[in-house]
Amino acid sequence: MRENPWYCVRQRAGPLVKECRSIRPRLSTNDSPWERTEKNKILRPPRDSSVCRTRVDRLELRLALFGKEGTVYALTFDREHEPQRFQDVRRAWRSFLYRLKKWRGRPFDYVYLIEGRHGDHRFHIHLVLRDSDFSPAEVRCLWKFGQDVDDQPLLRYPHDSYRRTARYFNKEATDGIAIPISARTWVCSRSLVKQLPPLECWWDSSGEIPIPKAARSRGVYHTGNEFGQYRYAWYIM
Repeated sequence: MRENPWYCVRQRAGPLVKECRSIRPRLSTNDSPWERTEKNKILRPPRDSSVCRTRVDRLELRLALFGKEGTVYALTFDREHEPQRFQDVRRAWRSFLYRLKKWRGRPFDYVYLIEGRHGDHRFHIHLVLRDSDFSPAEVRCLWKFGQDVDDQPLLRYPHDSYRRTARYFNKEATDGIAIPISARTWVCSRSLVKQLPPLECWWDSSGEIPIPKAARSRGVYHTGNEFGQYRYAWYIM
């Protein structure tokens, strides 16, 4: 057995840290169905216990880059400007984005999502911006397609997480009608993607993942059997 059997992966994004440590088994063609099932419990942990695998994971990291400065806006259209097609919503978004860029005069971070199926089935846009880039008053002034602009902090309460919003932004799949199959459910600015630090990978003798006592919120998961172990933890400073 190797001196440092635990394979460790850590991803940082703003105040968010996600880390997993595992002793991974090897699959074999001679494995029985039971052995393969047990090994897969280590190799394929639950979807919400991974560092950067699903679309929810990836968006969670990008939202965390806003830190404590993020605000989530819901931009709705009035009857006069109500779009009938997804292409019309995208055209309105591009017009709005142009006004934001002209107003700010420099690059800024954003994540946006076009929705059109739930609730009253009217198209609307969700947008995350950094508070130091735009105030709610500025966003309302620049949104020319309706008066109803809602704003909420990205982290709403003391033990909130970025994953809550990441899940919400991924809840509505494309349906080919309201949202075309080829459309991306959410899009973030290139400036935001470039800020994400690279993964940290190493081998360790311990499977313990230290979590600072000062962390404002946290979560842990662990599973193990005779074939290996998997441990995962996240926390927000």
